[in-house]
Amino acid sequence: MNLKVFIRKYKLYFIALIFDLMALTASCLAAGTPFFANVYSHTIYRFGSLLISRITGLLPFSLVEILLYALLVFIPVDLVFQIVSGIRRLTVFIGHLFLILSLLFTLYVFNCGINYRRASFSAEAGLSSVSPDLNEETLTKLCEYLVDNINRSESALYSGNDSAALSVSNVSGEVSPEHTSSDTTVLPVRLYNGAVLGENRFSKKPSLPYLWNTGKAGQAAMEKIGAKFPRLSGHYPFPKPLINSWILSIQQVTGVYSPFTIEANYNRDIPYYDIPFTVCHELSHLRGYMQEEEANFIAILATIGSEDAYFNYSGYVSAWVYAGNALAKADPEKFVELYSRINSYTRQDMQYNNEFWDRYETKIAETQEKLNDAYLKYNGQSTGVLSYGHVVDLMVVYYNENGTLGY
Repeated sequence: MNLKVFIRKYKLYFIALIFDLMALTASCLAAGTPFFANVYSHTIYRFGSLLISRITGLLPFSLVEILLYALLVFIPVDLVFQIVSGIRRLTVFIGHLFLILSLLFTLYVFNCGINYRRASFSAEAGLSSVSPDLNEETLTKLCEYLVDNINRSESALYSGNDSAALSVSNVSGEVSPEHTSSDTTVLPVRLYNGAVLGENRFSKKPSLPYLWNTGKAGQAAMEKIGAKFPRLSGHYPFPKPLINSWILSIQQVTGVYSPFTIEANYNRDIPYYDIPFTVCHELSHLRGYMQEEEANFIAILATIGSEDAYFNYSGYVSAWVYAGNALAKADPEKFVELYSRINSYTRQDMQYNNEFWDRYETKIAETQEKLNDAYLKYNGQSTGVLSYGHVVDLMVVYYNENGTLGY
C-alpha cells in the first residue's frame, strides 16, 4: 500500500489526530503558561465566543440539546449502515467516531478548558488581594444583611403599578405557618410588568412567557454588570431552557454551559427563585470565567444589581443559601435566629427547593457529583465540588469593602 492510498484510507483518523494535537498543545501551554491563557481568553476566545453566540443565539431552542439527540441517533444508524456495507467498513465507522470525539475535545479545550487557567474574576476586579477575614462576626453581618434584603425584596415583588390588578390579600407576602409547599393556595407573585406566576408556584412548571421574560432580564442583568466590570462587557445571547430538563434533574444540575455551541442552558424544572441566579451563572461562563465560585459570585452581583425585582430576590436568597450554610457550621444558634427572621414565603421556597432535589437523590446523581468533582480538580480547582462554597469568601470581601452586594 503506497502512502497516498494509506492517507486516503485513513484520512478521518489523520484529521482527528490533527485536532487532538492542536487541543493538547493549547492545553499544555495554558497549564504551563498562565500568560498564554490570559491573552487567549481576552482576544481569540472573546472574539470567537461573541461571534458564535450571536449565531447560535438566533435559535429559540438549545442547539446543543438537539445536536445531542441527533448524535444519539446518528451513531447507531451509522454503525448499522457500515456493517451492512461490509465488515471492512467498520474502520469507517470507527473513523467517524474518532473524528466526532476529537472535534468535541478540541471545541471543549478552546472554548472552555483554557479558560480554567486564566486570571480569576476576583483578581481582575481587585478582590483577590484582600484577605476575606472570614470569621463569625463578619459572616453574621453578611447574613444579617442578606436576611434584611430577602424580606425587603420579597415585599417589593408586590409593589408597582401592575400589582393592583392582583387579588393579594396580604401585601407583605406572609403566609400562614400551616401553609406548606404542597398547598394549592399560595399567593401569586407579580413579575415583569404583569406576568404572574401560577397561583401555585410549586406544582406548575414555568410558562413560556415567564421563561422568555427571565431570559431577557438575564441578558439585561449581565449587560448591566458588564458596564461596571469591563471584562464582563459585551453581548450576551438568550439563555435557553432545555426542552427535556429531566436530563439535568437526574444529575442534580441546575444549568450547563455548552462550549460546543457557546450557549447558556438551564434546567427549566428547578424552583422558580433559582432560575434567575442560574441564568446569570451560566451566562458568566460565556465570558470565560469557568471557576464555579466565581460564576456564583458574578451571578449574585448580577441578580442583586438587576433592575428586575425577582432577580434581586433570587440573588439574595441564593447568596443566603451559601452564606447561611457557612453560618450554620460556625454558629448554629445564630443561624436559627436569622433563619426565623426570614419571611415564611421565602422559607417555603427554600423548603420546596430541598424537596425538589430530594426526589433525585439517586445513584446517577451520586455518580455525576463524583465525576464533576474529578473534572473540577483536573481543571485546577483543588477542592473540587467544595469550590462552589468559596463564593462566601468573595461575598465577605466585597461586602466588607462596599457595605452591599450591589454595585
